Amino acid sequence: MDVQRKTAGERERGSSWIEGLLTVAALGMAAVVAAGALNRIAGQSATRSLASEVKALVAEAATRAVCERTYVGVVFSDSENGVTARLYRDGDADGVKREDIRRGIDRPLGSARPLKQPWARVGIPPEVRTDPAGNPLPPDDPVRFGKGNTWSFSPTFTATPGTLYLRDAEGKEAWAFRAAGIDGRMRLYRWFKGTWTRWG
Repeated sequence: MDVQRKTAGERERGSSWIEGLLTVAALGMAAVVAAGALNRIAGQSATRSLASEVKALVAEAATRAVCERTYVGVVFSDSENGVTARLYRDGDADGVKREDIRRGIDRPLGSARPLKQPWARVGIPPEVRTDPAGNPLPPDDPVRFGKGNTWSFSPTFTATPGTLYLRDAEGKEAWAFRAAGIDGRMRLYRWFKGTWTRWG
């Protein structure tokens, strides 16, 4: 009788030990899945926040151009911490140009603003092969406006045609700001799960 009880007790202890291992393994797997989900959520949130910053910057440039009756450009530049954007006002009625900026003719409107967050930055995920129109897309050129990196707005509502791309850290989501030269309108597209869709 005592032998039987001892064996049953040993069996109970053995079951508890195995169950404990299974519980720890399940919790570990859940933590990994949760961490991945949190990373995706953080990336999407940061990318959308960065997209909102770009929209506000573009709206300011376009509004200033019309209200002040001059060209205003968003100049994108590479820095040690990534791409920055800075507004400039045309000083000689020929548009915002890099040469005029170097010569002090086109003057800055405020300081340079970094377009980077811990989970998002200017860039194109490697999986994105085409632009929103379906044309082949070089992955190493996320800022493309005319022949340079200046998104310029005129007092007559026109703008430099081109596209600015943003991406999250994991490459799961991207945004494209596309400018039409004729009417100066900005169109926003979102890339997610392999597809571009018009946003807003």
